Amino acid sequence: MQKVILYIQPKLRNTTTDQDYIRVDLMEEELIEITQVIQDIRDISKIFTDYSRTFNLPASKTNNKIFKHWYNPDIEGFDNQIFSNARIELNHLHFKFGKIKLEEAVLKHGEISMYKVTFFGNTLTLTDTIKDDKLQNLNWLNNFSFEASETAIKNGLETGINKTVDSVAYTNAMIYPLITHSQSYFYDDTNQLDNGLNLSDHSSHHRQRGVIAEDLKPAIQAKLIIKAIEEQYNYTFASGGFFDSDAMDNLYLWMHRIKGDINAPSNKTLNDVGTFSCTGEPSVACSHFNSSQPPIGPKSLGGVYYIVDNFTNNQSEGFTYEVEILPTDSTIEYTLEIIDVNTDTVYATLENVKGNNSLFIGFGPAQYFSLPGWIELPHSLNLTARVKSSTSMTFDSVMDCEHYVWNSSASTYDVYAAEFTQDANATTNQNLIFTDQMPDVKVIDFLKSMFSIFNLTAYLNFQNEIVVQTLDDYYLSGNTHDITEYIKTDQHTVGATVPFNEIDLEYEEPVTILAEQFKNSYNKKYGEIEYISSLEKAQSYKIKVPFEHMIFERLQDRTDETFTTVQVGAFINDKLEPEVGKPLLFYGIRQTSGTPINFVFGTTRPETYGGLCATGSSNTTLTSYWIPSVCNELGTTSTPPEYNLNFGSEINTYTLTDYGGNNNSLFQNFYENYITRLFNKKIRLYKYSAILPLKVLLQLSLNDYIVIGTRLFTINKMTTKLQSGETNFELLNEPSIQNIGISYDQESYCTTDSDPTPTVEPSGGTFTAS
Repeated sequence: MQKVILYIQPKLRNTTTDQDYIRVDLMEEELIEITQVIQDIRDISKIFTDYSRTFNLPASKTNNKIFKHWYNPDIEGFDNQIFSNARIELNHLHFKFGKIKLEEAVLKHGEISMYKVTFFGNTLTLTDTIKDDKLQNLNWLNNFSFEASETAIKNGLETGINKTVDSVAYTNAMIYPLITHSQSYFYDDTNQLDNGLNLSDHSSHHRQRGVIAEDLKPAIQAKLIIKAIEEQYNYTFASGGFFDSDAMDNLYLWMHRIKGDINAPSNKTLNDVGTFSCTGEPSVACSHFNSSQPPIGPKSLGGVYYIVDNFTNNQSEGFTYEVEILPTDSTIEYTLEIIDVNTDTVYATLENVKGNNSLFIGFGPAQYFSLPGWIELPHSLNLTARVKSSTSMTFDSVMDCEHYVWNSSASTYDVYAAEFTQDANATTNQNLIFTDQMPDVKVIDFLKSMFSIFNLTAYLNFQNEIVVQTLDDYYLSGNTHDITEYIKTDQHTVGATVPFNEIDLEYEEPVTILAEQFKNSYNKKYGEIEYISSLEKAQSYKIKVPFEHMIFERLQDRTDETFTTVQVGAFINDKLEPEVGKPLLFYGIRQTSGTPINFVFGTTRPETYGGLCATGSSNTTLTSYWIPSVCNELGTTSTPPEYNLNFGSEINTYTLTDYGGNNNSLFQNFYENYITRLFNKKIRLYKYSAILPLKVLLQLSLNDYIVIGTRLFTINKMTTKLQSGETNFELLNEPSIQNIGISYDQESYCTTDSDPTPTVEPSGGTFTAS
């Protein structure tokens, strides 16, 4: 018999301070039973963890102290709504880390008798900690916020946007892919040059059509969302796991929260003093503005100039600052603010105005200045102005400064004035706060979707890191244990493996035009796969990922029908209207030396679909740009990309090749080995009982192979009574036919009864196992 030792680190309501681990008193006669399962064949879409049956703890003095008399609601103490850290030792040797949940307290005759608790393995902390938080709660992502000027958007489309956070450089952290939210591009190098959606760089109407900034929304690397989850919840995903794999390298999440144009405030901070001139008497006026330590004047901070006050408190000096805004469009409503750029403190505001306006502020010690519009403010300010509007706005601006110095002999103020003329045609730009743009999805649902897409599993290692692997890699890392001598030989059972005859892997109902048309034409979703066995069961098992799955389109030049290097997506429905849909994951591929496309600055889309834009301020030709794809690379007509996001076999939208069905789909890369094995006619679910010694209990893992007699098994589930070592196994035998593959036959969708190997329908949807 093993000695079971349980330690609990209590969670208390009245403090956030971590408590010490305390050894719990156990009932001598109570057997603690732990079930271990990583992925159950009966519920293949879920990742499980270790868990125990509810067991009892005595109401001893030690345990009452741990649980702070929780049964009495008048006592503020133990918090059973938060799982407490726990660890189990066998004969003082580590066995499991995990969580303890207090289920209930049992009282007899009004006196506490015992506590009922459940132990869970540590991967439970994912759901326990994350709860219902959404991606927009991942504050670390705001390190990637930026001012989305037309130039920044063009750069995001052409080269990608790099970012350094905490001294770590993230290459192509954000991109602007050729995915439009409201309209759909095409390419015609000779005709239709009066259509605003024609991407050709032909010189006709070249400042009125092509890509414009408002067409696009940014995307962020999926890896950075994983990093943000680590930062937010103090997790560590072990290095070298799936999240560091090639399959994640250029996987992006599109920042599409609302239908149509991105919803972000447009603003401009006046950070360029432009032309500078001095006026006023006496003749030394300029010394107050451009000396090395002026009382006021322009100061360079990293090459950007601000108006700086270097006054000393309680001196008979004053300072005024006035900014005038002259918009080119008097119909646009805006707000004007005077701010301190160091603290973002707003000192004066003019809200919701149109046309030419000015805003004034004056400050100085109250005992010397009591003029209208003057206030007493801290000294050493870095002042500038900010313009905010709901849409992009172009304007000129003028900033005026005056320094007032009391002249006691003349009983008046000497005034030193300067004028800073802002460069013309300043433009407000969207200030993209990333958490404001994240799709409306829960963090835990994002993680579950990643696990479902790539058939991942997770567990905690001894360094308290979360190891994330594909199921295939997980089983490849196991060891082999021969436990024949510990098996109870008097009885075991052999049963069927799965309670269903069909597995359906798919994304959400599509809302985008090409995906809808595909479903209507083929009566199946794009990228879906149905795995059908010949088992006579009426149940189907469906894994539905709550993400949008788009069909991207490689554009042909409509002049000669040759293919360009441009691939695009349009998030519009079959009525050519914008849609929200579900979150969109895609691979970004940067084309270099590609078909030239036109990018236009300084214009907006007209309401008329496909109409020419108003003449823009300039345009540029791009031969490098990011295209969206379901594949991680372009591939060739003979070699498919290494990864793609289709569950089933689909024609590659860029190469227009089906690769005979062998196109590295999600099923082929991540599901095939596991699923085809489950449906193999020679696979059975064995149930054995054993009495395992401590040396085996401490070494045995769920990814290990088990040898019993002459058969080799993998573990589906095991339940152990810790004190006695009595273990009930659910095991899957390894089939006598090794390396089961899938043969592809365009004529027949089912093999003969004697062949357990399934075949696949090349057009992309149905695997039939016979």
